[in-house]
Amino acid sequence: MIVSNPPYIPSLVVDGLMPEVLQYEPRIALDGKEDGLFFYRILAREGKKHLKKNGRLYLEIGHDQGETVPALLSQEDFKQIQVIKDLGGNDRVVAAVFP
Repeated sequence: MIVSNPPYIPSLVVDGLMPEVLQYEPRIALDGKEDGLFFYRILAREGKKHLKKNGRLYLEIGHDQGETVPALLSQEDFKQIQVIKDLGGNDRVVAAVFP
């Protein structure tokens, strides 16, 4: 099983975050590079090398990444991909299985 909360905010958006976020979170924990998907691409490509058969991957995502992250995982042959909403009704976690 791999569980990750990678940085997922696009670089250009990080500086516009609320001051209380920027004050307490290091930029490296927030900045997902140009489109916010940099680390998801790595996790999709490299994660499957570290999972046994039917291994599971759980990723926290940004509220607007409920289509793009599952698409990346699908391209890397992950199956049973689900988007799970948080209590506010926003897409928040992607779960997938590597067969």
